[in-house]
Amino acid sequence: MAAINTISRSVKYGLHFAAAWPGASLSVLYKLYWVIIFSVFHTQQYNYLIKHYKFHTLIEIIDNVGICLAFSLVCIRLLIAWTHQNLLRNILSTMEEDCQKYAVIDTNNVISKTAHWSYRSTTTVISVSVISTVFYAIGVFSSPEISPTTHRKLLLKMDLPFNTDKSPVFELIVFAQYFYQASSAFVYGVFSAFLLMLVLHVGCQIDIICQTLLETPYKSKKQLKFFISRHQEIIIFTEKIEKLFTYIALTQLVANTLITCCLGYLTVIVSTNNSNTNNSNN
Repeated sequence: MAAINTISRSVKYGLHFAAAWPGASLSVLYKLYWVIIFSVFHTQQYNYLIKHYKFHTLIEIIDNVGICLAFSLVCIRLLIAWTHQNLLRNILSTMEEDCQKYAVIDTNNVISKTAHWSYRSTTTVISVSVISTVFYAIGVFSSPEISPTTHRKLLLKMDLPFNTDKSPVFELIVFAQYFYQASSAFVYGVFSAFLLMLVLHVGCQIDIICQTLLETPYKSKKQLKFFISRHQEIIIFTEKIEKLFTYIALTQLVANTLITCCLGYLTVIVSTNNSNTNNSNN
């Protein structure tokens, strides 16, 4: 029977798909897939945004920018994971070693409980990210066009170099766009779940130290040195997490700040227009 550890299976499979799991056999093929899909679809998203910004309203522009930024965040997360393979390998190996080494003193089965909770919570985060793409697709195809047009509405707005109105080209493009969106949302959720998994692991190891101190207070310098060294190991592990997620968190903060500012600006415009309309009616 395999030893229980806090590495969630859903995150493990997700990192394999993102070509971020160290030493994975198909990582080269997955990297090729992500390079091709972002080179084709993500480039066309920004191409559409640049070409049509003069003809769109401010609401349409902000909506397109928000969607493009979400895919850009996925691209940045993949690049950071690919360029920090050694750090990722070190973090994952440390998690396995911690669970094996300190399972002996885990009298309350904290590792086992954390492993089950980690799997459930990370699976939920990833599932919600993927399910959200279904609701987005429903919202796109159920909402009416803001301006009349002869072109059929695509799932993601892109300026493709060929006619997409005819069948089955239109259906194939929509299916490819949804697969691109769903896979990107899956990877986005995987990295969010990965951070959650790391936080749960750190909390698990801290709980083991606390329960050991409460149950068997130190009686010798050897025990005291063990607790001090274990505390230092946890600090070093959290610093590795910080190093990996610093730029991911920074890009997330910048993107969310831009989107929040744009939405706030739109809210002010809409409320001002509504107040002016009410005043004119009165």
